[in-house]
Amino acid sequence: MPRKPTQTRAKHTYAAIIEAGFIVVAKEGIKGATTRNIADAAGIGVASIYEYFNNKDEIFAAMSEQLTQEIAAMIKGLTPRLVRVSLTEAVYEMIVELAKLLRQNDERYLRCLQESMMLERMDKLGKVYRALTDLFTAHTFAHPEHLNVPNLPVVAYVLINSGVFTTLRYLSQPNPQFTLEEFARGIAKMGGHYVEVELSTKH
Repeated sequence: MPRKPTQTRAKHTYAAIIEAGFIVVAKEGIKGATTRNIADAAGIGVASIYEYFNNKDEIFAAMSEQLTQEIAAMIKGLTPRLVRVSLTEAVYEMIVELAKLLRQNDERYLRCLQESMMLERMDKLGKVYRALTDLFTAHTFAHPEHLNVPNLPVVAYVLINSGVFTTLRYLSQPNPQFTLEEFARGIAKMGGHYVEVELSTKH
């Protein structure tokens, strides 16, 4: 029966399997991501994989969990800086930084997104939502005029949910019709305009 890693060596092996999963999916696609190929990429025997995972779907789930944790950590790290700029600029910077994260390490994360395996398994983005909600709350208190927005929780929900999935969908496209700069500016402008319209209804 698979076990959770507790010792340092076991944790390294567990991490190596997940990293190998990203490498193999990025290179071979979902169909080519067999446990054998993942084991070879990790430099271990197939039997070692089954010490930690029942099957490759569990590896994919662990990969998705790692990616959501990294995105959430990135958001938390950006929060102190983003609360000091306008909402439009904060949204723009968030999209650019997310793209940067997904494109690191030879675009392994991005290629996995293009395979759709990550999007299919990222239906529970709790950590990311919480980090974005905390950022939105911190930004609102840093810009108290936004406290006058009617139905502020609804505004936050719409901005966060539409922003996350629209961005992930855009980044998962192999040949988007417009640049990241154009996309990020467009989404940021829409978010800022949405808040401005909501504020105008207050008067």
